[in-house]
Amino acid sequence: MVRKIDLDGHDRSHISLSLVFLVLLGSTLFYVLNIQYNSPSLQDIHGNGGMESWLKSTFRLCSAYLAFHTVLFWMVFNPEPATMVVLFRKELEVREHDAIGIEKIGTFSSWTLIVFGSSMLLNGTLSLSVALGYEIPNSLLLIGVSLFAAGFGAACITSVVVRHLIIPMKIRNGHELHHLFKPHEQVMHNLVLILFSLDLLYGGTWISWPSLSLTLILGSLYVAFAELSSRRDHGYYVYEFLDPRPKLSPFIFFGLMIACIASLFFGYLITTLKEERSLIASSLLLLFVILSVRFNASVNEN
Repeated sequence: MVRKIDLDGHDRSHISLSLVFLVLLGSTLFYVLNIQYNSPSLQDIHGNGGMESWLKSTFRLCSAYLAFHTVLFWMVFNPEPATMVVLFRKELEVREHDAIGIEKIGTFSSWTLIVFGSSMLLNGTLSLSVALGYEIPNSLLLIGVSLFAAGFGAACITSVVVRHLIIPMKIRNGHELHHLFKPHEQVMHNLVLILFSLDLLYGGTWISWPSLSLTLILGSLYVAFAELSSRRDHGYYVYEFLDPRPKLSPFIFFGLMIACIASLFFGYLITTLKEERSLIASSLLLLFVILSVRFNASVNEN
């Protein structure tokens, strides 16, 4: 099935991409100028060297293995093509495309998975180092919580967008859904958010207010990557709504920016509540996860 896109003579690229650049610049400056207020607690995140540190290390390193196994063996080195419905920029056509090799990690959910794996690998290694009695440089501790914050926000957006935007849109357009529920898709769209949430609630990891800009930075970099990729020969947008040319694109990009801020503000809220109101924090996060993940292709699921 091929669907033609009509821009009606509009090209809002200069507005949309200028907005992305300003967001990237402003977010980076915000984080750099406030980084001194991002002071993670070593003991809270990695334990005091006893059984707690070993458990945290095991959980995080197993999560990291799942992430990189998924990227390498279920995606990049899997000879089976990944079927995606994409928008070809030059042809202005939305149609199926079979991605192979490294092309499969051109989606935002793949980026989220890689950030998740990197976060879990670094934080798991740091927890293991604490368990073995080694000193942890504060710079690595800061990088670990920054990766966690950026990944958590991206995971929230990924799960919400897939369940409440991409899947309903595919149903309306009559596209087949089952490719969205293969094992690697389940990891990217569901398990990443679930494992991040467990680490946020029970692993001692936390999200500080200076981190609120990190998902904006990640999202802006992805939009820039998507635009550059679409301009090559036979280039395409993995997500139709990332085309900066349509009349409403600046508003869509602004909405995505708000979603990025909201996702990390939610993580910051859970961090604030879990110390003294752990039941409320757990309930809110559980409700959010339930409403964000989806494990089957049944069109009857709400």
